[in-house]
Amino acid sequence: MPHRAPLTNHHADDSVCPSEHKHTVTGKPRHPECPGRSYSQAVCSCGTWEIKHPGKGYVNECRRLHLASHQEEDGLGPEVLRELLRLNPQ
Repeated sequence: MPHRAPLTNHHADDSVCPSEHKHTVTGKPRHPECPGRSYSQAVCSCGTWEIKHPGKGYVNECRRLHLASHQEEDGLGPEVLRELLRLNPQ
């Protein structure tokens, strides 16, 4: 089963900011009831990695790099995937 590290946004009081609350790039709210995004967080299902940072783009990039490291560890690199997806002519 592949690892997951969902990205979540949080308000300053540490409550989760719902996905329907849209923000500007700097985290200012576009939803009238939202106090704004204070930080973004990603926690991996492996149990040993997490990141919490004000920059959503930074968190997302770190999350992608971490998940890619799991694919390499698990032997699910591009070569293996290509072999799995290869059609066998019969």
